[in-house]
Amino acid sequence: MSNIRNKSLTIGQSALSPTNEKINLSSANPQKTNWQKRLIQLAVQLTPLVVILLVWELGTGAFDIPKFIEPALVGKPSNIVQELKQLFLSGSIFQHIFVTFQEAMGGLVLAVTGGISLGIILAYSPGGAKITLPYVQVFNSLPRIALAPFFIIWFGIGLVSKVFLAALSAFFPIFFTTYQGLQSIDRELISAFQVMGANRWQMLYMVVLPSVISWVIAGIRTSLGMALVGALVAEYVGSTQGLGYLLMSAQGILNVDQAWAILVVLAVISVFLDWGVRTLETYVLRWRPNPGEL
Repeated sequence: MSNIRNKSLTIGQSALSPTNEKINLSSANPQKTNWQKRLIQLAVQLTPLVVILLVWELGTGAFDIPKFIEPALVGKPSNIVQELKQLFLSGSIFQHIFVTFQEAMGGLVLAVTGGISLGIILAYSPGGAKITLPYVQVFNSLPRIALAPFFIIWFGIGLVSKVFLAALSAFFPIFFTTYQGLQSIDRELISAFQVMGANRWQMLYMVVLPSVISWVIAGIRTSLGMALVGALVAEYVGSTQGLGYLLMSAQGILNVDQAWAILVVLAVISVFLDWGVRTLETYVLRWRPNPGEL
């Protein structure tokens, strides 16, 4: 009887060991597949950019090819790279980056504070929303570049005017997403928690915040670019430093390559900021299942 048990145990172990190997292999394959998918996706995303840059470079007369694009009007990729090297090697651009970043982030903080606060107030005050929302829509329709001279006149040419214009540009996406997020909370879920005896703080922590936080983060992602644009517009209208001032100076002397180099710096900053917000979103919403896990 003991021999039979030992044999069955041995058979069971030998039968399970290949299974474990298969499980380990199958658990390793998805990770490898994910990396392959990411690399393929990155290659697909970069292919149009590489093609455009290659055609652009060849069209401006590279490798003694007859040019069909005028580099004095649209620039040249190789010259843009040289301008980028010169800007960073000289160190002159770092102060301008810091100034623009400071203005945009200061405006974003004001916009987040004001947009979330007003969104909560109007979501819980239908009467106030009926009065206030038309004014919000009117101010949202006003072009920011038309308001920039007023901000320069009211607050001067320094940091304050840039921060306020960046805040005004970033305010509306955060406000509308917060307001819409609060409006979209499932009322039956709220009623169910009330029936179970949840107090106001439990409702806020367990229902309101999980429901609205994804909306708020989506608004912040949109507002990042808007804050940066608002700061650049204010610098473009009147300033002595910042990337907007640097861009205006390059365009003033018809240095197309330097203007493109500054735009590349702005694009990299925008991508970096968006990556930071997406990382924050992943951490804050780590309780939410991924689409592939549903």
